[in-house]
This record gives sequence, structure tokens and C-alpha cells, in this order.
Amino acid sequence: MSAERERLQLLQATAQEIVAGLPSWDGESPAVLVSVIDPVTRQRLGHWFVPATAEPQPKPGSRHLHAVREVS
Repeated sequence: MSAERERLQLLQATAQEIVAGLPSWDGESPAVLVSVIDPVTRQRLGHWFVPATAEPQPKPGSRHLHAVREVS
């Protein structure tokens, strides 16, 4: 396995761990699309819908997510 592929798999696992702590979306209520992007390659590692009203409490030592607007 190449080092780059292994790095991406680790990043994807981290992204899934972060999103696993968020409430699940019921498919009907207002939602927010959470996308996780690799800062080096700008490749999307995954995306998930979460309830727009969710206010998850950060775990101690967790990373902070920052909302950014996509520039076209």
C-alpha cells in the first residue's frame, strides 16, 4: 500500500470518527451537509447530513470543525 493511500485511509477513519459523534439525520428535518476535505490534496474524504438543529458537545481533546463557504 502506498504511503499516500494509507494517509488518506487514516484521514477517512478520522473523519468518520468525528461525524460518528454527531446526531443522525432523520431524512426529513432541516439538515446540514458536512464535508470533510483533505487539506493537502483538496480531495473530499466523505460527506454526511446531520440535523441543522444539532449542537454536539465536543469531546475533550477533539478537533474543531470550521465552516467555510465554497468559492466557485
